[in-house]
Amino acid sequence: MKIYLIVISLLFSACTTLPPAFDSADIQELTYAQVKADTEKYKDVQVKWGGVVTDLKEVEDGSLMQVMLYPLDYYDRPDIDKPSEGYFLLKSEKKLDSKIYFTSREIVAIGTIEGKSDYAATYGSAGLPLINAVSIHPWPIAYRENYYYYCPTCYFKQLFW
Repeated sequence: MKIYLIVISLLFSACTTLPPAFDSADIQELTYAQVKADTEKYKDVQVKWGGVVTDLKEVEDGSLMQVMLYPLDYYDRPDIDKPSEGYFLLKSEKKLDSKIYFTSREIVAIGTIEGKSDYAATYGSAGLPLINAVSIHPWPIAYRENYYYYCPTCYFKQLFW
């Protein structure tokens, strides 16, 4: 009986794929359209957004990442099979490693909305929503091509192995 309890608890612990910061009760479900339309209204609100990294630059007080926003699936992975909703900037107080957060890397992040960006010189256009990152989680690199295309059930194997 004890062995069954140990095995079941290990299986349930394997289902936890995100850091504890992503379970915060302060996170609000806001769409990109809502924030883009009235950024000042949602200033200092905590959101959980994800997508694909399109650029990473170092700035004087950390790093600035441009992300192509996608809706999140049940596991909080960016659902890149759906249309992108737009771009946002993710600001981190830490210097982020470009070997981890490279172009085309899928991420999910939580952070507070700071307003619209004024990094016009950096990205060529101002006005993108700017999120001050609390936590950033990069997803495994090649889980889509290697697993899903050839083996749709391998997604669940990846969670437990």
